Amino acid sequence: MPFQIKYSIYDAYKIAESRNGQCLSDHYINCNTPLRWKCAKGHEWTANFHSIKNCKTWCSTCSDTRLDISVAKELAHSKNGHEWTANFTRIKNQGAWCPDCAHRRPLTLEIAKKIAFSRNGECLSTEYINSNVPMQWQCIMGYKWNATLSNIKRDQWCPHCAGVISHTLEIAKQIAYSRNGKCLSTEYKNLETDLLWSCAKGHEWYASFSGIKNKGGTWCPYCAGNVRYTLEKCTNGHLWNAPLFNIKVLGTWCSFCRNKCENLCREIVTKYLGPPSNIRQPDFLKTYDHPLRLELDIYYPEFGLTIEVQGQQHKKYIEFFHRGDPSNFFKQQIRDQLKKKLCEENWIVLKVVWYYEDPYIVIREHLRELGLIE
Repeated sequence: MPFQIKYSIYDAYKIAESRNGQCLSDHYINCNTPLRWKCAKGHEWTANFHSIKNCKTWCSTCSDTRLDISVAKELAHSKNGHEWTANFTRIKNQGAWCPDCAHRRPLTLEIAKKIAFSRNGECLSTEYINSNVPMQWQCIMGYKWNATLSNIKRDQWCPHCAGVISHTLEIAKQIAYSRNGKCLSTEYKNLETDLLWSCAKGHEWYASFSGIKNKGGTWCPYCAGNVRYTLEKCTNGHLWNAPLFNIKVLGTWCSFCRNKCENLCREIVTKYLGPPSNIRQPDFLKTYDHPLRLELDIYYPEFGLTIEVQGQQHKKYIEFFHRGDPSNFFKQQIRDQLKKKLCEENWIVLKVVWYYEDPYIVIREHLRELGLIE
């Protein structure tokens, strides 16, 4: 704890004596406890030690006595010509003076630039008129805005970073440019919706605007060595983020293409058999090599049927999909064969709809073959 000076009643006696008066109290508790005082003219009053010692107050009766105007004129001298109204006692006894001079030094363009520099920004204006005329500022993120110097001095700063101003795609592009990169998205929705970004080295990734915009916010995960997800692009131009484990080990691919065809097949089957089961990963598809279980596309356990919608990566080696490694294609085939074997062992018929087949025709043929429709 900081060292504190402890006063006593004798300190009160000394202060009263220095002002040709008396302290009439016998005991001192603390600086806020009222004491009894008496001035040279015999006036008595009660006041705490703090107000007498630190605020330099004294006998209020004597203070209210009209003083000669010449005394006030002698005290009154403001070199800046400011005018204000104040109690004479505060001027004479408490040392109060011009509020303009006390709280505001003359403002200049140099002061504006120093304030901006202290906040890692810039004052872009070339002229200072007065504290109420807006000036142009720029923050560390590259945002520009207009504000008066008086507002800036009151600890206000960039409204963009503070979230006061709505963000736009243009602002996203400005931030990316300030980091030697690009914002490749063509539409901005809100702070939490992912946008597509590109760094100076050409890496591309998705991230929300809220994660990018703040000072110290995220930027290229590839350059930072924090990549757990990779940006993928299919032959139809779809872009998405996916865990590296899912791509390299589980062999998953474009959910846009897959879901489009899979959803169509699901709609067709539903018209004949009703909606499929919500269970996509039954327990019998769990193995030592696949502890998270393999997944079925369209599963009807009550009919002992599953329909798999297979893209071209299941049929042949594709350099882009299999990441230039033919062994990934063989792993894909092994997984497909394992899934079929496990289904057969559990009395589930697995039918396939290939990417080159008409699902309306093929699905109807499969169901007729199994005697599920006429």
